[in-house]
Amino acid sequence: MKTWKIILSSILVAILFFSLHGQQSHHEASFTSADSIPPKTEVDANKAGLKLYPNPVESELRVVSEKHGIDRLAIYSSVSGELVFSCSIPAPQGASIIINMSAYPSGSYVVRVWFRDVKKPVSCNVYKT
Repeated sequence: MKTWKIILSSILVAILFFSLHGQQSHHEASFTSADSIPPKTEVDANKAGLKLYPNPVESELRVVSEKHGIDRLAIYSSVSGELVFSCSIPAPQGASIIINMSAYPSGSYVVRVWFRDVKKPVSCNVYKT
C-alpha cells in the first residue's frame, strides 16, 4: 500500500511540474539561480549535430555544434535540478566551446543548449569525475 502512495505522489508531482513549466517558453526566459531543468521537449542531440566530450569529464568539457550556431548554454545538476552554470554564448556553427568544470563536484549533470535557428533546446547528460 505504501508503494502505491509513493508512486501516485510521484506521478502527481510530475504532472504538476510539467503543467507549470510546460506553458513557459524557456527559449526566451532568462536564467536565475532558482531555475531548474525544464521538461523534456527538445531536439535529439545527434540530429542537431551537438557533441559533448570527453564524457565523463575531469576538468574541461568541450561543446561543439556541427549544424547550428549556439545561442546560449546552461548546466543543471541531475540530482537537484538546480542551475549551476549559464551563459549566453553566441558561437558560430562548428565552434568549440570549452567549459572548465574542475570546481564542480563529482556527479551527473544535464547540459542544455539553445541554438539560434532551432526553437527547441537540446539536452545531454554529462558525468563529472
